[in-house]
Amino acid sequence: MLTASRRLLLCTASFVLAAAAASAQTITSGVRAGIDFGTVPHAGQVVDQIADSASVDVSAKTGLTGGGFVQILIDDRFSFQPELLFVMKGTKLTQAGNAGTITAGVTYLEFPLLARYTTLVTDQSRGYVVAGPTFALVAATKADLTGPEGTRKLDINNAVGNRDVGLAFGGGLESGRYLIDVRYTLGLSDIASATYEHVDSLRNRVFAITVGMMFR
Repeated sequence: MLTASRRLLLCTASFVLAAAAASAQTITSGVRAGIDFGTVPHAGQVVDQIADSASVDVSAKTGLTGGGFVQILIDDRFSFQPELLFVMKGTKLTQAGNAGTITAGVTYLEFPLLARYTTLVTDQSRGYVVAGPTFALVAATKADLTGPEGTRKLDINNAVGNRDVGLAFGGGLESGRYLIDVRYTLGLSDIASATYEHVDSLRNRVFAITVGMMFR
């Protein structure tokens, strides 16, 4: 069985090879970075067991995201866009009885494989939409319980599986070398491990806004 580090190397190598294999075609690369807002419905079924308290509400956690992408042109409008991103996902849980708030975060190395459709908006700008699957490996976990008695750390490492699979879709606007991108990623896999019992699957939900620059 592949270890997490080997999977990480495999994903990175796949990203590089995708660009190399298409070297004879038109290729554009770039970088983008921004903020995301993540939630994990039903997260309390697992996190409450670790915190030894009950949660009454799940809300969004703000994180950062960023990385690089390659656009491999198929024709004037369609292209294939593999990406390699760091994404901070997670959620917030409000504990019952004013016991505090738990902020749980999981940082992923994410590898989206996107189909992209581009169209002219004005002479100076182009609009686009993207959609496709995402594959991710866990890079780090962190959780804190902040309450009346201060902040204490929670160990959620054993509660989180080592990978995530999702479906991303969104769009953006390009002007010259610069772009703004809005994207929603719907988690398809249960990110919780089998260490803690849970009735419902825990699936990531992430909304991200990024700005970027293309290298031509």
